[in-house]
Amino acid sequence: MECPKCGFLLIDERWICENCGAEIQMVPDFEPELEESISEVLLNVAEEINPPQSIKQEAEKVEKVNQISPVKPPVNEGINNFKRYLIISMAAVVFIGIIIPVSLFIYRNNSVTYQLGQARLYEEQGDYANAILRVEKANNIRPFDAEIRLLWAAYHFSNGDYDKAVELLLEMIESPRFTWAEKDICYDNIIFIWDLMDKHQEISDLVRASRDENLINEYRYFLSWPPLFSEESGTFTGSLSLSLSSEARGRIFYTLNGSEPNVNSYLYTAPLVLGAGEYYVTAVFENEFGVLSDLVTGHFVIEIQAPSPPVVPLTSGRYIVQTMIVVEVPEGYEVFFTVDGSDPTVDSELYVGPIAMALGNTVYKFIAVNPEGIASEIVSREFEFRINSDISLDMAVENVFRAQISRGRITDMTGKAVSESGYYDYVIDSLIEITDKGLYYMIYEYYSEGDDELQRTGHIFAANAYTGEAAHLIYNELGILDAIKI
Repeated sequence: MECPKCGFLLIDERWICENCGAEIQMVPDFEPELEESISEVLLNVAEEINPPQSIKQEAEKVEKVNQISPVKPPVNEGINNFKRYLIISMAAVVFIGIIIPVSLFIYRNNSVTYQLGQARLYEEQGDYANAILRVEKANNIRPFDAEIRLLWAAYHFSNGDYDKAVELLLEMIESPRFTWAEKDICYDNIIFIWDLMDKHQEISDLVRASRDENLINEYRYFLSWPPLFSEESGTFTGSLSLSLSSEARGRIFYTLNGSEPNVNSYLYTAPLVLGAGEYYVTAVFENEFGVLSDLVTGHFVIEIQAPSPPVVPLTSGRYIVQTMIVVEVPEGYEVFFTVDGSDPTVDSELYVGPIAMALGNTVYKFIAVNPEGIASEIVSREFEFRINSDISLDMAVENVFRAQISRGRITDMTGKAVSESGYYDYVIDSLIEITDKGLYYMIYEYYSEGDDELQRTGHIFAANAYTGEAAHLIYNELGILDAIKI
Protein backbone atom coordinates (compact mmCIF):
# COMPACT_ATOMS: atom_id res chain seq x y z
CA MET A 1 0.00 0.00 0.00
CA GLU A 2 1.32 3.48 -0.89
CA CYS A 3 0.89 6.79 0.89
CA PRO A 4 -1.62 8.89 -1.13
CA LYS A 5 0.36 12.03 -0.40
CA CYS A 6 4.04 11.12 -1.01
CA GLY A 7 3.77 7.64 -2.56
CA PHE A 8 5.96 6.05 0.17
CA LEU A 9 5.51 2.26 0.31
CA LEU A 10 3.88 1.31 3.63
CA ILE A 11 5.01 -2.08 4.99
CA ASP A 12 1.86 -2.55 7.03
CA GLU A 13 -1.41 -0.72 7.39
CA ARG A 14 -0.41 2.12 9.69
CA TRP A 15 -2.52 5.21 10.27
CA ILE A 16 0.46 7.58 9.92
CA CYS A 17 2.94 7.62 7.02
CA GLU A 18 6.44 7.06 8.40
CA ASN A 19 7.89 9.23 5.57
CA CYS A 20 5.76 12.41 5.48
CA GLY A 21 3.56 12.02 8.58
CA ALA A 22 0.30 12.23 6.62
CA GLU A 23 -2.74 10.54 8.17
CA ILE A 24 -3.89 7.52 6.20
CA GLN A 25 -7.65 7.11 5.79
CA MET A 26 -8.43 3.42 5.64
CA VAL A 27 -11.39 2.89 3.26
CA PRO A 28 -12.46 -0.63 2.32
CA ASP A 29 -11.55 -1.58 -1.22
CA PHE A 30 -14.41 -2.70 -3.53
CA GLU A 31 -13.72 -4.94 -6.47
CA PRO A 32 -14.14 -2.94 -9.75
CA GLU A 33 -16.17 -5.75 -11.31
CA LEU A 34 -18.59 -5.70 -8.40
CA GLU A 35 -18.94 -1.92 -8.57
CA GLU A 36 -19.52 -2.03 -12.37
CA SER A 37 -22.12 -4.77 -11.98
CA ILE A 38 -24.05 -2.76 -9.40
CA SER A 39 -23.99 0.34 -11.62
CA GLU A 40 -25.20 -1.65 -14.65
CA VAL A 41 -28.12 -3.17 -12.77
CA LEU A 42 -29.20 0.20 -11.40
CA LEU A 43 -28.99 1.71 -14.91
CA ASN A 44 -31.12 -1.07 -16.45
CA VAL A 45 -33.74 -0.65 -13.78
CA ALA A 46 -33.87 3.09 -14.45
CA GLU A 47 -34.25 2.54 -18.17
CA GLU A 48 -37.09 0.10 -17.66
CA ILE A 49 -38.93 2.58 -15.48
CA ASN A 50 -38.10 5.65 -17.66
CA PRO A 51 -37.02 4.43 -21.16
CA PRO A 52 -34.74 6.63 -23.26
CA GLN A 53 -36.15 9.14 -25.73
CA SER A 54 -35.51 6.94 -28.77
CA ILE A 55 -37.58 4.17 -27.31
CA LYS A 56 -40.38 6.64 -26.61
CA GLN A 57 -40.28 7.84 -30.21
CA GLU A 58 -40.51 4.29 -31.56
CA ALA A 59 -43.51 3.64 -29.35
CA GLU A 60 -45.28 6.77 -30.64
CA LYS A 61 -44.76 5.60 -34.22
CA VAL A 62 -46.30 2.24 -33.47
CA GLU A 63 -49.27 3.93 -31.84
CA LYS A 64 -49.89 6.10 -34.94
CA VAL A 65 -49.75 3.07 -37.17
CA ASN A 66 -52.24 1.31 -34.97
CA GLN A 67 -54.58 4.27 -35.23
CA ILE A 68 -54.47 4.08 -39.02
CA SER A 69 -54.77 0.33 -39.02
CA PRO A 70 -57.48 -1.10 -36.82
CA VAL A 71 -55.33 -4.18 -36.31
CA LYS A 72 -54.58 -4.60 -32.57
CA PRO A 73 -51.54 -6.33 -31.16
CA PRO A 74 -52.11 -9.68 -29.67
CA VAL A 75 -53.19 -9.66 -26.07
CA ASN A 76 -50.44 -12.11 -25.11
CA GLU A 77 -47.68 -9.76 -26.31
CA GLY A 78 -48.75 -6.94 -23.92
CA ILE A 79 -48.96 -9.30 -21.02
CA ASN A 80 -45.56 -10.68 -21.80
CA ASN A 81 -44.05 -7.20 -21.91
CA PHE A 82 -45.61 -6.37 -18.56
CA LYS A 83 -44.28 -9.57 -17.01
CA ARG A 84 -40.87 -8.89 -18.41
CA TYR A 85 -40.80 -5.42 -16.85
CA LEU A 86 -42.06 -6.78 -13.55
CA ILE A 87 -39.44 -9.56 -13.40
CA ILE A 88 -36.63 -7.17 -14.24
CA SER A 89 -37.80 -4.70 -11.61
CA MET A 90 -38.12 -7.37 -8.94
CA ALA A 91 -34.71 -8.81 -9.84
CA ALA A 92 -33.17 -5.36 -9.50
CA VAL A 93 -34.81 -4.81 -6.14
CA VAL A 94 -33.66 -8.22 -4.88
CA PHE A 95 -30.17 -7.65 -6.25
CA ILE A 96 -29.92 -4.25 -4.58
CA GLY A 97 -31.33 -5.69 -1.35
CA ILE A 98 -28.55 -8.27 -1.28
CA ILE A 99 -25.59 -6.28 -2.57
CA ILE A 100 -26.02 -3.27 -0.29
CA PRO A 101 -26.17 -5.27 2.98
CA VAL A 102 -23.33 -7.52 1.82
CA SER A 103 -21.26 -4.48 0.87
CA LEU A 104 -22.02 -2.87 4.22
CA PHE A 105 -21.10 -6.09 6.00
CA ILE A 106 -17.83 -6.30 4.11
CA TYR A 107 -17.08 -2.67 4.90
CA ARG A 108 -17.73 -3.03 8.59
CA ASN A 109 -15.66 -6.17 8.93
CA ASN A 110 -12.73 -4.58 7.13
CA SER A 111 -12.88 -1.17 8.81
CA VAL A 112 -10.59 -0.49 11.79
CA THR A 113 -12.36 2.80 12.39
CA TYR A 114 -15.75 1.09 12.62
CA GLN A 115 -14.52 -1.66 14.97
CA LEU A 116 -12.77 0.81 17.28
CA GLY A 117 -15.84 3.02 17.31
CA GLN A 118 -17.99 0.09 18.37
CA ALA A 119 -15.40 -0.83 21.05
CA ARG A 120 -15.62 2.70 22.47
CA LEU A 121 -19.40 2.43 22.66
CA TYR A 122 -19.15 -0.85 24.57
CA GLU A 123 -16.47 0.70 26.82
CA GLU A 124 -18.83 3.56 27.74
CA GLN A 125 -21.43 0.94 28.72
CA GLY A 126 -18.86 -0.94 30.83
CA ASP A 127 -19.21 -3.98 28.55
CA TYR A 128 -15.51 -4.81 28.28
CA ALA A 129 -16.12 -8.36 27.02
CA ASN A 130 -17.68 -7.05 23.78
CA ALA A 131 -15.20 -4.16 23.63
CA ILE A 132 -12.42 -6.78 23.67
CA LEU A 133 -14.04 -8.65 20.78
CA ARG A 134 -14.23 -5.48 18.72
CA VAL A 135 -10.62 -4.50 19.38
CA GLU A 136 -9.53 -8.06 18.60
CA LYS A 137 -11.21 -7.72 15.18
CA ALA A 138 -9.44 -4.42 14.64
CA ASN A 139 -6.16 -6.12 15.55
CA ASN A 140 -6.84 -8.87 13.01
CA ILE A 141 -7.24 -6.20 10.32
CA ARG A 142 -4.16 -4.27 11.43
CA PRO A 143 -2.07 -6.70 13.56
CA PHE A 144 0.94 -4.50 14.27
CA ASP A 145 -0.74 -1.29 15.36
CA ALA A 146 0.57 -0.29 18.80
CA GLU A 147 -2.50 1.82 19.65
CA ILE A 148 -4.82 -1.11 18.99
CA ARG A 149 -2.65 -3.51 20.97
CA LEU A 150 -2.40 -1.18 23.95
CA LEU A 151 -6.18 -0.61 23.91
CA TRP A 152 -6.71 -4.37 23.72
CA ALA A 153 -4.49 -4.91 26.80
CA ALA A 154 -6.23 -2.04 28.63
CA TYR A 155 -9.65 -3.62 28.08
CA HIS A 156 -8.42 -6.97 29.42
CA PHE A 157 -7.04 -5.15 32.48
CA SER A 158 -10.35 -3.34 33.02
CA ASN A 159 -12.13 -6.67 32.65
CA GLY A 160 -10.01 -8.12 35.46
CA ASP A 161 -7.87 -10.40 33.27
CA TYR A 162 -4.45 -9.10 34.37
CA ASP A 163 -2.53 -12.09 33.02
CA LYS A 164 -3.95 -11.67 29.50
CA ALA A 165 -3.16 -7.96 29.56
CA VAL A 166 0.45 -8.72 30.50
CA GLU A 167 0.64 -11.45 27.86
CA LEU A 168 -0.29 -8.97 25.12
CA LEU A 169 2.19 -6.39 26.39
CA LEU A 170 4.99 -8.96 26.58
CA GLU A 171 4.29 -9.98 22.98
CA MET A 172 4.79 -6.36 21.94
CA ILE A 173 8.11 -6.17 23.82
CA GLU A 174 9.39 -9.33 22.13
CA SER A 175 8.23 -8.32 18.64
CA PRO A 176 10.65 -6.44 16.33
CA ARG A 177 7.67 -4.72 14.66
CA PHE A 178 7.21 -2.18 17.46
CA THR A 179 9.38 0.84 18.24
CA TRP A 180 11.27 1.28 21.52
CA ALA A 181 8.95 4.16 22.49
CA GLU A 182 5.98 1.81 22.10
CA LYS A 183 7.77 -0.93 24.06
CA ASP A 184 8.64 1.55 26.82
CA ILE A 185 4.90 2.09 27.35
CA CYS A 186 4.49 -1.69 27.57
CA TYR A 187 7.18 -1.91 30.27
CA ASP A 188 5.47 0.78 32.35
CA ASN A 189 2.11 -0.98 32.12
CA ILE A 190 3.48 -4.44 32.90
CA ILE A 191 5.34 -3.16 35.98
CA PHE A 192 2.21 -1.34 37.14
CA ILE A 193 0.11 -4.52 36.82
CA TRP A 194 2.70 -6.81 38.42
CA ASP A 195 3.13 -4.39 41.30
CA LEU A 196 -0.62 -4.66 41.97
CA MET A 197 -0.27 -8.47 41.84
CA ASP A 198 2.80 -8.44 44.18
CA LYS A 199 4.86 -10.12 41.47
CA HIS A 200 8.02 -8.25 42.38
CA GLN A 201 10.38 -11.08 41.46
CA GLU A 202 8.96 -10.97 37.92
CA ILE A 203 9.44 -7.19 37.83
CA SER A 204 13.09 -7.55 38.83
CA ASP A 205 13.73 -10.21 36.20
CA LEU A 206 11.95 -8.18 33.47
CA VAL A 207 13.79 -4.92 34.13
CA ARG A 208 17.19 -6.59 34.42
CA ALA A 209 16.62 -8.53 31.19
CA SER A 210 15.83 -5.28 29.33
CA ARG A 211 19.46 -4.10 29.76
CA ASP A 212 18.17 -0.55 29.30
CA GLU A 213 19.91 1.88 31.65
CA ASN A 214 17.03 4.37 31.74
CA LEU A 215 14.53 1.65 32.60
CA ILE A 216 16.86 0.16 35.21
CA ASN A 217 17.41 3.53 36.87
CA GLU A 218 13.69 4.31 36.85
CA TYR A 219 12.72 1.04 38.55
CA ARG A 220 15.92 0.40 40.53
CA TYR A 221 13.98 0.12 43.80
CA PHE A 222 12.30 -3.04 42.47
CA LEU A 223 15.58 -4.70 41.57
CA SER A 224 17.65 -7.12 43.63
CA TRP A 225 21.31 -7.23 42.65
CA PRO A 226 23.92 -9.63 44.11
CA PRO A 227 25.92 -8.29 47.10
CA LEU A 228 29.36 -6.79 46.57
CA PHE A 229 32.48 -8.15 48.33
CA SER A 230 35.11 -5.75 49.64
CA GLU A 231 37.83 -8.20 48.59
CA GLU A 232 38.28 -10.38 45.54
CA SER A 233 38.82 -14.11 45.92
CA GLY A 234 42.38 -15.12 46.69
CA THR A 235 44.96 -16.21 49.26
CA PHE A 236 45.76 -13.93 52.18
CA THR A 237 48.40 -13.98 54.88
CA GLY A 238 46.89 -12.80 58.11
CA SER A 239 43.25 -12.56 59.05
CA LEU A 240 40.86 -10.91 56.60
CA SER A 241 38.05 -8.46 57.35
CA LEU A 242 35.48 -9.04 54.59
CA SER A 243 32.63 -6.57 54.06
CA LEU A 244 29.42 -7.29 52.10
CA SER A 245 27.36 -4.44 50.68
CA SER A 246 24.45 -3.57 48.39
CA GLU A 247 23.31 -0.40 46.68
CA ALA A 248 19.65 -0.91 47.61
CA ARG A 249 17.80 -1.18 50.90
CA GLY A 250 17.39 -4.72 52.15
CA ARG A 251 19.19 -7.58 53.87
CA ILE A 252 22.17 -9.80 53.05
CA PHE A 253 22.32 -13.46 54.03
CA TYR A 254 25.44 -15.61 53.74
CA THR A 255 27.11 -18.97 54.35
CA LEU A 256 30.79 -19.81 54.80
CA ASN A 257 30.87 -23.32 53.33
CA GLY A 258 29.57 -22.68 49.82
CA SER A 259 26.02 -23.87 50.53
CA GLU A 260 23.13 -21.86 49.08
CA PRO A 261 22.02 -19.14 51.52
CA ASN A 262 18.41 -18.16 52.18
CA VAL A 263 16.53 -16.02 54.68
CA ASN A 264 17.31 -18.61 57.38
CA SER A 265 21.08 -18.35 56.90
CA TYR A 266 23.47 -15.99 58.70
CA LEU A 267 22.26 -12.37 58.56
CA TYR A 268 25.07 -10.00 57.67
CA THR A 269 25.38 -7.20 60.23
CA ALA A 270 29.14 -6.48 60.41
CA PRO A 271 32.34 -7.29 58.51
CA LEU A 272 33.31 -10.97 58.60
CA VAL A 273 36.65 -11.66 60.27
CA LEU A 274 38.16 -14.70 58.57
CA GLY A 275 40.90 -16.48 60.49
CA ALA A 276 43.20 -19.23 59.27
CA GLY A 277 41.42 -21.66 56.93
CA GLU A 278 39.58 -21.91 53.61
CA TYR A 279 36.22 -20.25 53.09
CA TYR A 280 33.59 -20.25 50.33
CA VAL A 281 31.54 -17.18 51.23
CA THR A 282 28.21 -17.32 49.38
CA ALA A 283 25.80 -14.40 49.74
CA VAL A 284 22.35 -13.35 48.52
CA PHE A 285 20.56 -9.99 48.75
CA GLU A 286 16.87 -9.59 49.60
CA ASN A 287 15.31 -6.21 48.81
CA GLU A 288 12.42 -4.58 50.68
CA PHE A 289 9.91 -6.37 48.42
CA GLY A 290 11.29 -9.79 49.35
CA VAL A 291 12.98 -10.28 45.98
CA LEU A 292 16.16 -12.39 46.16
CA SER A 293 19.14 -11.63 43.97
CA ASP A 294 21.39 -14.07 42.18
CA LEU A 295 23.98 -15.76 44.38
CA VAL A 296 27.57 -14.58 44.53
CA THR A 297 30.47 -16.63 45.94
CA GLY A 298 33.99 -15.69 46.97
CA HIS A 299 36.81 -18.16 47.67
CA PHE A 300 39.23 -17.05 50.35
CA VAL A 301 42.26 -18.94 51.69
CA ILE A 302 43.69 -17.48 54.89
CA GLU A 303 47.22 -18.58 55.72
CA ILE A 304 48.33 -17.42 59.16
CA GLN A 305 51.57 -18.56 60.75
CA ALA A 306 51.31 -19.33 64.42
CA PRO A 307 53.15 -16.76 66.57
CA SER A 308 56.39 -17.61 68.23
CA PRO A 309 55.90 -18.97 71.75
CA PRO A 310 56.60 -16.65 74.69
CA VAL A 311 60.06 -16.70 76.22
CA VAL A 312 60.32 -17.71 79.91
CA PRO A 313 63.98 -17.29 80.94
CA LEU A 314 63.53 -19.02 84.32
CA THR A 315 64.16 -22.75 84.02
CA SER A 316 62.19 -25.45 85.76
CA GLY A 317 63.58 -26.73 89.06
CA ARG A 318 63.68 -26.40 92.88
CA TYR A 319 63.97 -23.02 94.49
CA ILE A 320 64.60 -22.18 98.13
CA VAL A 321 64.32 -18.46 97.64
CA GLN A 322 61.16 -16.94 96.28
CA THR A 323 61.81 -15.84 92.73
CA MET A 324 59.79 -13.71 90.32
CA ILE A 325 58.71 -15.41 87.08
CA VAL A 326 59.25 -13.09 84.12
CA VAL A 327 57.81 -13.66 80.60
CA GLU A 328 59.03 -11.95 77.44
CA VAL A 329 55.88 -10.94 75.49
CA PRO A 330 56.23 -10.45 71.67
CA GLU A 331 55.26 -6.97 70.56
CA GLY A 332 51.56 -6.70 69.77
CA TYR A 333 50.82 -10.09 71.35
CA GLU A 334 49.23 -11.15 74.64
CA VAL A 335 50.31 -13.93 76.99
CA PHE A 336 47.92 -16.10 79.01
CA PHE A 337 48.90 -18.66 81.66
CA THR A 338 47.63 -21.30 84.09
CA VAL A 339 49.08 -22.67 87.37
CA ASP A 340 47.01 -25.85 87.71
CA GLY A 341 48.58 -27.83 84.90
CA SER A 342 45.73 -27.22 82.39
CA ASP A 343 46.39 -25.83 78.90
CA PRO A 344 45.89 -22.07 78.75
CA THR A 345 43.47 -20.29 76.40
CA VAL A 346 42.44 -16.70 75.81
CA ASP A 347 40.07 -17.16 78.75
CA SER A 348 42.93 -17.95 81.14
CA GLU A 349 44.70 -15.41 83.34
CA LEU A 350 46.38 -12.60 81.41
CA TYR A 351 50.05 -12.00 82.11
CA VAL A 352 50.57 -8.33 83.05
CA GLY A 353 53.89 -8.51 84.89
CA PRO A 354 56.30 -10.67 86.87
CA ILE A 355 54.65 -13.47 88.88
CA ALA A 356 55.71 -14.41 92.40
CA MET A 357 56.64 -18.07 92.42
CA ALA A 358 54.10 -20.05 94.39
CA LEU A 359 55.08 -22.24 97.27
CA GLY A 360 55.21 -25.94 96.73
CA ASN A 361 55.31 -27.80 93.45
CA THR A 362 53.58 -25.76 90.68
CA VAL A 363 53.29 -26.24 86.91
CA TYR A 364 53.06 -22.99 84.92
CA LYS A 365 51.90 -23.02 81.28
CA PHE A 366 52.08 -20.02 78.93
CA ILE A 367 50.82 -19.18 75.41
CA ALA A 368 51.25 -16.12 73.18
CA VAL A 369 48.22 -14.97 71.15
CA ASN A 370 48.53 -12.69 68.09
CA PRO A 371 45.96 -10.04 67.05
CA GLU A 372 44.22 -12.58 64.80
CA GLY A 373 43.53 -14.76 67.84
CA ILE A 374 46.03 -17.45 66.80
CA ALA A 375 47.80 -19.05 69.75
CA SER A 376 51.39 -20.19 69.87
CA GLU A 377 52.73 -23.46 71.18
CA ILE A 378 52.56 -23.91 74.96
CA VAL A 379 55.60 -23.15 77.05
CA SER A 380 55.65 -25.10 80.32
CA ARG A 381 57.69 -24.59 83.50
CA GLU A 382 57.56 -26.60 86.75
CA PHE A 383 58.86 -25.01 89.93
CA GLU A 384 59.29 -26.49 93.41
CA PHE A 385 59.62 -23.68 95.87
CA ARG A 386 60.46 -24.59 99.47
CA ILE A 387 62.42 -22.81 102.15
CA ASN A 388 64.77 -24.43 104.62
CA SER A 389 62.38 -24.69 107.51
CA ASP A 390 61.02 -27.35 109.81
CA ILE A 391 57.53 -25.95 109.21
CA SER A 392 56.03 -27.64 106.17
CA LEU A 393 53.19 -26.21 104.10
CA ASP A 394 50.73 -28.71 105.58
CA MET A 395 51.80 -27.78 109.11
CA ALA A 396 51.28 -24.07 108.37
CA VAL A 397 47.73 -24.74 107.16
CA GLU A 398 46.93 -26.99 110.15
CA ASN A 399 48.03 -24.24 112.52
CA VAL A 400 45.56 -21.81 110.92
CA PHE A 401 42.74 -24.42 111.24
CA ARG A 402 43.54 -24.89 114.97
CA ALA A 403 43.63 -21.14 115.53
CA GLN A 404 40.16 -20.78 113.96
CA ILE A 405 38.79 -23.60 116.13
CA SER A 406 40.11 -21.88 119.25
CA ARG A 407 38.51 -18.63 118.13
CA GLY A 408 35.15 -20.44 117.74
CA ARG A 409 34.91 -19.79 113.97
CA ILE A 410 34.92 -23.48 113.00
CA THR A 411 34.06 -26.63 114.92
CA ASP A 412 36.79 -29.01 113.71
CA MET A 413 39.55 -29.62 111.20
CA THR A 414 36.98 -30.16 108.40
CA GLY A 415 36.24 -26.45 108.53
CA LYS A 416 32.57 -26.78 109.58
CA ALA A 417 31.33 -23.28 110.35
CA VAL A 418 29.99 -22.67 113.86
CA SER A 419 27.24 -20.15 113.05
CA GLU A 420 26.71 -21.07 109.40
CA SER A 421 25.76 -24.17 107.44
CA GLY A 422 28.82 -24.23 105.17
CA TYR A 423 32.49 -24.99 105.49
CA TYR A 424 35.69 -22.95 105.55
CA ASP A 425 38.96 -23.91 103.92
CA TYR A 426 42.46 -22.43 104.03
CA VAL A 427 44.92 -22.49 101.11
CA ILE A 428 48.56 -21.35 100.97
CA ASP A 429 49.19 -18.83 98.18
CA SER A 430 52.70 -17.52 98.53
CA LEU A 431 55.51 -16.54 100.85
CA ILE A 432 55.81 -12.94 102.02
CA GLU A 433 58.10 -11.06 104.28
CA ILE A 434 56.58 -8.93 107.03
CA THR A 435 58.81 -6.05 108.11
CA ASP A 436 60.56 -6.74 111.42
CA LYS A 437 58.68 -10.05 111.74
CA GLY A 438 60.18 -12.34 109.13
CA LEU A 439 58.80 -14.74 106.50
CA TYR A 440 55.18 -15.87 106.54
CA TYR A 441 53.15 -18.25 104.47
CA MET A 442 50.23 -16.24 103.07
CA ILE A 443 47.00 -18.25 103.46
CA TYR A 444 43.62 -17.31 101.93
CA GLU A 445 40.30 -18.21 103.52
CA TYR A 446 37.52 -19.76 101.35
CA TYR A 447 33.90 -20.62 102.14
CA SER A 448 31.46 -23.06 100.53
CA GLU A 449 27.80 -23.94 101.00
CA GLY A 450 27.62 -27.69 100.56
CA ASP A 451 28.57 -28.60 96.96
CA ASP A 452 29.03 -24.98 95.86
CA GLU A 453 32.41 -23.84 94.62
CA LEU A 454 34.77 -22.31 97.16
CA GLN A 455 34.55 -18.54 97.27
CA ARG A 456 37.30 -16.34 98.73
CA THR A 457 36.01 -14.52 101.80
CA GLY A 458 38.46 -11.63 101.79
CA HIS A 459 40.17 -12.70 105.02
CA ILE A 460 43.92 -13.40 104.74
CA PHE A 461 45.75 -15.46 107.31
CA ALA A 462 49.37 -16.47 107.69
CA ALA A 463 51.75 -18.82 109.47
CA ASN A 464 55.32 -17.98 110.36
CA ALA A 465 57.59 -19.95 108.04
CA TYR A 466 59.97 -20.89 110.87
CA THR A 467 57.80 -21.05 113.99
CA GLY A 468 54.43 -22.00 112.48
CA GLU A 469 52.66 -19.34 114.57
CA ALA A 470 49.22 -18.48 113.05
CA ALA A 471 48.45 -14.84 112.38
CA HIS A 472 45.87 -12.59 110.78
CA LEU A 473 47.20 -10.37 107.95
CA ILE A 474 45.89 -6.81 107.88
CA TYR A 475 46.98 -3.44 106.64
CA ASN A 476 47.94 -1.05 109.44
CA GLU A 477 47.28 2.66 109.59
CA LEU A 478 50.29 3.28 107.37
CA GLY A 479 48.95 0.98 104.67
CA ILE A 480 51.59 -1.63 105.33
CA LEU A 481 50.70 -5.31 105.57
CA ASP A 482 51.16 -6.59 109.12
CA ALA A 483 50.75 -9.96 110.85
CA ILE A 484 48.61 -9.98 114.01
CA LYS A 485 48.90 -13.11 116.13
CA ILE A 486 45.64 -15.05 116.50
